[in-house]
Formats: sequence, structure tokens, C-alpha cells
Amino acid sequence: MTTTAPSDIRNVALIGHKGAGKTSLAEAMLFVAKATPKLGKVDDKSSILDDSAEEKDHACSLEASVAYLNWNGKKVNVVDTPGEGSFLAETRLALGAVDAAVLVVSGKDGVQPITERVFGWARAQGLPVIVVVTKVDAENARPDDVVAEIKARLKAPLAVMEHHVGEGLDYQGIITLRTKKAWIGKPEAPNAIAASAVPADLASVLDTGRGRLVDDVAGTTDELTEKYLTEGDLTQEELDQGLRDAVREGKVVPVYFASGTRPSGIAALLDGIVELIPPPTAHPTWKGTVPGGKVGVAPAAAERPSSTDAPTAVFVFKTSIDPHAGRTSFARVLSGTLKPDSSLLNASTGNAERVGKIFNIVGKDAKAVEEAKAGDIVALAKLKSTLSGQTLSDEKHAFQFTAPELPPALFSRGVKFEGKGAEDKVSTALYKLTEEDPGLTVSIEETTRELVVSGLGSLHLEITVERIRRRVGIDARLGAPHIAYKETITKRVAGVEGKHKKQTGGHGQFGVCYIDMEPMPRGGGFVFEDAVVGGAIPRQFIPSVEKGVVKSMAKGFLAGFPLVDLKVRLYDGKYHDVDSSDAAFQMAGSKAFKAAAAQAGAVLLEPVVKLQVVAPSVATGDVIGDINSRRGRILGTDTIEDQTIVNAYVPLSEVLEYESKLKSMTQGKGTFSMSVDHLAICPPMVQDKVIKDSGFKVTEEED
Repeated sequence: MTTTAPSDIRNVALIGHKGAGKTSLAEAMLFVAKATPKLGKVDDKSSILDDSAEEKDHACSLEASVAYLNWNGKKVNVVDTPGEGSFLAETRLALGAVDAAVLVVSGKDGVQPITERVFGWARAQGLPVIVVVTKVDAENARPDDVVAEIKARLKAPLAVMEHHVGEGLDYQGIITLRTKKAWIGKPEAPNAIAASAVPADLASVLDTGRGRLVDDVAGTTDELTEKYLTEGDLTQEELDQGLRDAVREGKVVPVYFASGTRPSGIAALLDGIVELIPPPTAHPTWKGTVPGGKVGVAPAAAERPSSTDAPTAVFVFKTSIDPHAGRTSFARVLSGTLKPDSSLLNASTGNAERVGKIFNIVGKDAKAVEEAKAGDIVALAKLKSTLSGQTLSDEKHAFQFTAPELPPALFSRGVKFEGKGAEDKVSTALYKLTEEDPGLTVSIEETTRELVVSGLGSLHLEITVERIRRRVGIDARLGAPHIAYKETITKRVAGVEGKHKKQTGGHGQFGVCYIDMEPMPRGGGFVFEDAVVGGAIPRQFIPSVEKGVVKSMAKGFLAGFPLVDLKVRLYDGKYHDVDSSDAAFQMAGSKAFKAAAAQAGAVLLEPVVKLQVVAPSVATGDVIGDINSRRGRILGTDTIEDQTIVNAYVPLSEVLEYESKLKSMTQGKGTFSMSVDHLAICPPMVQDKVIKDSGFKVTEEED
């Protein structure tokens, strides 16, 4: 397969809330572009994008899917992303690999909390955005109301590009306001794919809609405004170029209408993507770092030109592991030219990596390519150790791309299983899943040795154990929730001694340190200050004291949770020429820290999430009352038509099972999203219960 020039590539991610129709839209785009022979559908499980057993069972995307199509001489790489809150880590990384986002909003359900979240991510990255209002043919569709809702909720500078002919069960197709074409179905051919002239009875609708579009575009620059005020219109060339510039600069967000199951007008959307979305060549540089190369040397900030002439750099944003086909990594070529069988450096880990074959993929159909130039998105076969979010680069010109920050894993549960050899099989399978799923982490609980899996939501963890059951045939199940509490101090203490002295015959162990300890602002992290003068502690043992402090911080003081946000000042100590050692001063540091923590007003910190609830206005009182009962703090409310938006801070421990309660309060019509916001001191009763339930005891080292 031939290589595509960077100027002929368009990279887009389909983003939006669960059930908005992203996958159906992607399937329609592939079908209309003749990349697939038939229209894949989610409902009948014929989708080539949602092809895992779990996705078919749950009828929603659980991971990003990548495909490509050719349209009007351009290669369009399409990344279909999850809209379920539990799987947004894949969406976050995908946004780092594309040049624009297509925000998909259901013409029935309108803007949801996830819609606002992913739109915010795209805008924060400076990505151009196109809006597609889907399901315009669905019963009770309300596309015009949804457009107004998008404008009000997202504060987006919308420019409507089409007029939908009918809606709901009366939907027939669309007419384009920019190009003056029609895609209208007929009774004998309802799924019109070919364009036609705009019918005479819709001429006035076209004129009115086009006038509004011209007005929106004319207001984006002084030059266009002056031309519009002087002549009352813009030429087609001025309109097209004005749109391209405005979309690229974020001054305009075009709006299209579509149905994923009736592809009338999908061609108009594809026209818009290839004509309005900027090519990779419009992205001049990538921000990142050059690895330090030595222990203790911080990476230096760097920029890499997105040119084919620059050294090769590749951002891996998606990893898929098939039991039979092995590992497939999906990557954006940031710079240079990637060739098969080339050796690269994983700039994130420092390990060498060999790139095998390079493919373009649509579903199960993979076509090998001779090379991939800067700007392209391709599949790489059987990388050994590179994970999602990492960067491969030329060995002599190391570069690590600054990938989008992933949402934290808020939800943790123990994993239960039975049977001989089950632990090894389950833990191995879980760690393999973390290689595919960037939002998933696995750990061992230190005191109970329980296997703990952490993710972005309850569904995330449930799907994880489903995958374990399928892959290794063991009946894994979830245990009790684990909350990622932290500990900190509230008082300053000074002059605390840590002394380690042990004599067992021969060389003994001896180390003494004196520290002050004080709280830092929330989020201030850990600071260790070396204030030792006069050689009271030899220089080689100063880091040993710090290691001892850090180890004790990690083990906790109250309930076994790590301590955060504090400063330790080491100012004096004692040593012995023979008996002092690294281990002795680590023990001294640990003892000093524990003694200081006992005096410093240690408290428990709990994670607090920012919760956004969208519910029918008639249920507002119930929603607010329930949030208050969960120790929540209402930040504000807003009403749009018959919906109320409630924003609040709520402790994570209080909303672990919130979905079922919200469904009950709103008859299934309420939706919500949450993201971790900050840590807060636990109320005494909550702290006492957590400490009691933990069974934690501070260990005492031997003297």
C-alpha cells in the first residue's frame, strides 16, 4: 500500500457521551466511503469497531477503535472513542493523537455531563471541533433544541452547516448551506448517498440558513466583517477560506446533522472533514522533553518539528492484545518517517524497541504499508514493551511527547477467586490488561496481601473481571471497595530525635538524626530540606535519612495510607566512624519521622469528587437532598428547559453506588459524571471508623 503525504491526511477523534451514536456514525462514514462493504450496526452486533465480546454484551464502546477511509483524495484516520465515564482514559490519549475532534451529541438526549467534559479536553488542547447531532431520525428527536442546548451549555461559537429535512420518523435527509447540495431520500431509496440539487420548495430555507452561516463566518475577522457590511454577502471562496481559518482557530464550531443507521448526508460530513479540518502540516511543533539520561538529571523541555525531515518520533496512544494475533499498537507519527524493521528508543523507559510491520487497519482487515510519514496514524505489530502513552523516537535524537494527563483511578476493589493456581493466573491476566487499558492499575494491599484493581468507575472494574473470566476461565469477582485515603499532619513539631543503635558483636549499627516537621499546603507534596552543617552527619548518609522518612511516609501512621503534603527539615545528627551506615541512618530517619508524626496532629484525608448531575427539574429537590445526606456541598444549580444541572463536591466514599440511587430518584432519566477534585480532612467520626476498620498498627523497629 502506498504512503500518504502529510498534506493529504486528516486525523479526527469521535468524542461524546455514551449512547450518542459515535460508533454508528463511524460505521456510516466507513460504509459511505466504501471502506467497508456493508453498514455495520451496534444493535445487531455487526459493528466492526465494537467487536469485543464485552462491547457486544454491553452495546457500547469500552475502548478506542481505529480505522481509516479515503475521501476525495484524502486519507481520513478515524478514532472512535468510548463515551462511558469508566473508559475515558482511552479517549484522553486519543485526543493527543489527532488534529481535530468530532463531538457527537444525541439528537434525543442532548448535552450530557460527559459531553461537557470531553469537549473541555478538546478545547483545552486547542483542537478544532466539529459537532455532529446524531439520531435525527429517531422517534422524539429534537435536533434544533439540542443545537440550542449545545450553544448554551458549552458556550460554543456554533455555525450550523446544514438544514435537516424533517426530524424523527419524518426525517428525509439534509441540504448543505455551504455547498448548496441536497441528500434527500425517496420512498424507494430512503438512504440517499448521492447528492442532488436542492428542491425548489426548499430554496427559501436554503437562503435563510446560508445567510445565517455567512453572518457567523463574517464576524470572525475584521476583513470579512467589512466585506460583508459593504456588499451584504461573501463569495464562495471567501466563505470556504473563512470557515477553514475560523475552524482552525477555534472561532467557529460547525454543526452537522446525521443518522448512523440512515447514511443520507454522511457524504456532506466527510466533505466538511476533509475541507475544513487542518492537515497535520498545520501543526508546526510538538511539545515534550528530552530525557535526562542520568540519574537525578531532570528531563529538559523540548519541541519537535512535525516535519518529515525531523528525526522520527512516534506517540503510541492505543494498545490491543489479541490471544491469537498478539499485541497491536496504534500510533501517531509525530515527526520523521517510520519504516518497518527499524530500531527506536522508548524515550519513556529508556528501553530499545524494534518496530516490525506497519499497517493500516479497518476492522480485521490489515494492509501493510512501506512507510508512515509524519502526521499519519498507523498500527504497529508486536512491540515488546511499549505501552499506551509512551513515545518511541530516534535513538540519537531522543524525544518524549507530553501526552495528555490521564484521569486518576478513583475506584478500587479487591479481587476474589478460588482454586489451585488461581492467584497466579488472575494476577498475570490483570497485569496484562493494564498493558491494554491505560486507566487500569493493579496493586497488592500491603497488610492483607489482597490483589486490588483500580479504575475509573464501577463498570470499569466489572468489565475487568468479565475479561478475566473469559481469558483464564476463573470465576473472579469483586470484593469490598477500597478508597484511596491519604494521611497528613496539621501541626509543626521541632527537635525530634531519631536514634538507631544496635550492637550484636563485631560492627554495630549507629545513626542519630534530628528533624523538624511541618505541614505543607494541600497539594504541596513532600519537601526534604538538608540543613546539616559542620559534618554532624556525613554527606553520604543525608539521602539515607530521607529514604527512611519516605519509606515510613509510604506505610502510613494512622491507617496505613501514605502521608502527603509535609516538609521535613534535617538539621543535626550524630554518627560513628565504624558503626554508621546507610541502613542505620535509614532506620534513624524512619524513627524520627514516626516520633514526629505522633506529635504533629496526624489526620486522614479523603478524596473529594466534583459531581455533576443532570436530572429532570421535578427531581431537583430529591437530588439536592440526597447529595446533602452524603456530606456533599452544593456548588450551584442551573436550569435549561426542563432539566436541572447540579454541581457539588462530595466525598468519593459516599458516591460509590450513586448510579443506582440516581436512577431510582429520576426514573432512570438522570445522568452524572464525576472527577477527583481535591483531598479534604475527614470528619472525626469517619476517621475513627476508617482507622478501626483498617486494623493498622505502627510497626516498631528493633533497637
